[in-house]
Parts: sequence; structure tokens; C-alpha cells
Amino acid sequence: MKPELTRLEIQQQKELPTLTPSVQRIISACEDPAVSQAALADALSEAPTIAARILGLANSAFFGQPDGVHSLPHAITVLGTVTVRSISTGLALSGAFETRHCPGFSAARYWMSAEMTALAAQYLTPQIVAGVRPPADSVYLAGLLHNIGLLVLVHLYPGEMNGAFAAYAADGSRMLGEHIRDALGVDHYQAGVWLGSKWHFPRDLLLVMEHHYNPAYRGDHWPLVLLEGMAARWANQVIDGRDTLAPEPVIMELLGLTTGTMQQFAADMQIQLGHVRSFAETFAAGSCG
Repeated sequence: MKPELTRLEIQQQKELPTLTPSVQRIISACEDPAVSQAALADALSEAPTIAARILGLANSAFFGQPDGVHSLPHAITVLGTVTVRSISTGLALSGAFETRHCPGFSAARYWMSAEMTALAAQYLTPQIVAGVRPPADSVYLAGLLHNIGLLVLVHLYPGEMNGAFAAYAADGSRMLGEHIRDALGVDHYQAGVWLGSKWHFPRDLLLVMEHHYNPAYRGDHWPLVLLEGMAARWANQVIDGRDTLAPEPVIMELLGLTTGTMQQFAADMQIQLGHVRSFAETFAAGSCG
């Protein structure tokens, strides 16, 4: 399949979901760093399914609210505005894709990796040297959606993607993106950019989608791109049960991160696994897969 044809199908075909007015309002509210709890709760109330999942998360055992959480404003207080903004955006977008026709794709694993990457980037950001530290409001959402191109391609081309996942399982010496390019002529990194452009995502998020896998990237917004890529790799190592993480000395030096930071990160992220699994199940339930 020619890349240009794939781009046109992603950006123009009617089968690709568009954002409903209620979802657009949620995303607009979530993109506003000054949004009040009341305004955010009002926007979320237009999407009952998302509101219900936010309440469910706030009532989960992880947050330990003895008297329960019964309103969206209270849920936002418990979870935190930044977290609710990012989770709501993820839920709003995850529901747009059908993934059930690709048995090789695990929605639960996808969202576990996405959520762990988001948390990892959020954890590491305050420890990055001030001169290159990315804006705090960007890092969680960029981590959560860094691989959204996978959802696009699974939605549009379930058969081809199933073959790509099978090929990757048989030959892990090549990156998943290489197997996807063999099948479709493009990879999920580019697919994410095409979708993000259609949905008017900010440029820094598009650059993360396109380049996060490349440790040599030094273009615009490079600290955010490199942070999200390293966070994604470390997050998956934690999920896979690695006792120690693979250091990335060049990126760590650029961002001002130490080996001690990496070791503490690994220990703290292990503690977060149950929390991440709970979030991932919520996202997976919100998708069509």
C-alpha cells in the first residue's frame, strides 16, 4: 500500500471518527491550563460515559476515599485537575477506535504502556535541568497519546496490522514500526501525525508522535520528544518486569538526569504498577476493543 493512499485514508475517509461537539468541548477544556474545576466538571457532564469512569477511578481502592466520591467536582479534587484533564482526553479519544477485529492487538497492554509512559514522563520532568525542562502541562498528555497512531492503523487496517504484530512476535530484532511499514508502507508514528493534524493537536505533541522512538532527534521541542521516548522505553521495561533499566547516557546527560534518578525511578514505578493497571483497564474499557 502506498504511503500517500494511507495518508488520504487516515485524513479523509469517512470511516475515520470525527470528534463530536461534546468531545471537542472536553478537549478544549482540558487544553486550558487555567480551567476551573467547575468548568471542567461541566464539560465532562456532557459525556456520561467519561464522567462515570472518572468517578469510578476516584472511588477505586488506590485513592482510598472512605466515604466515597459522588460528584465530578469531588472526583477532580481527589484525582487532581491535571490528571483528570489528561485522562478525560484519553478516554474521549480512545472511544473513537474499533480494535476488536485485530486479535494481535491488546488494548489493555497498549493503554498500560501509554499510562506508564505518561506517569514516567511526569515523574522525571521536575528533575530535568531548568534550561531544557519541558512545560509540565505537556508531558502527561504527550506520553498518554505518543503511540495513538497504532490505534488509527488497527482501526483502519486490522488484517494488515494483525500480520505486522505476528511478524514482530516472530522477529523482535526489528522494531514494530519496520514490520508495520512492510505491511502498509507507513508506520504508526506517521499515522499518529496525520491523525493529530486532522484533529488539530498542538505541534509539540505531533513531534512527539513522529520522533519519540529516535534518540538522535534534535529538532524543535527536542527535550520533550527525547523525554517521552526514554520514558516509553523505561516504562515498558518496568511493565515487562525488568529488575534494572537500560541506561540512556546521552539523553540522560542532555536532560541532566543521573543514574541515581534512574534507579529511584525504577523502584517507584514498580510501586505504581497496580495503579497503572487500573487506569489501563479503564481506558481499554472506553475503547471499542
